[in-house]
Amino acid sequence: MIRLSRRICSATLLTLLCVTALTTHASEHGLTEHGQPALEGFSPVSYHEKGHPEMGLKKHRSIHKGNVYWFTSAEQKKTFDAAPEEYAPTFPRSCPYNLAQGRVETVDPTNFKIVDGQLLLFHRSPDRDGLQRWEESVVNDRITEKELLRRAKSNFIDLKF
Repeated sequence: MIRLSRRICSATLLTLLCVTALTTHASEHGLTEHGQPALEGFSPVSYHEKGHPEMGLKKHRSIHKGNVYWFTSAEQKKTFDAAPEEYAPTFPRSCPYNLAQGRVETVDPTNFKIVDGQLLLFHRSPDRDGLQRWEESVVNDRITEKELLRRAKSNFIDLKF
């Protein structure tokens, strides 16, 4: 009975230590209260206004459709908050090329393109580059970006469920 009590106490103490360590780590990296930032912390406004991603700051953040976005300044946050649909990526965590093919792949937020005002983020790995494949499809397969985007949106809805 005493051994069982010691085991329970040890397990409880270990659990508390782990929770404390994880909470501290999350707090130091801006992951509490509002969750992990989308785009790995890059500001969605920078893609549109600067033409490239810029790392945002935890103190300038907004939530849109369950995703936390960080911004480089209070001005960027204000711009985003006024029209989030114009700046948020169409698929914050999924590659549109792969979605158009009926697959789900994670994104590299530095591998992007803006199509018809929509921010698209693409997968990139040593074996595959979603943006490159997207571009090749438009040139070689004679398919439009609008059609690829339509397919991606259609499959996104199907694959979400």
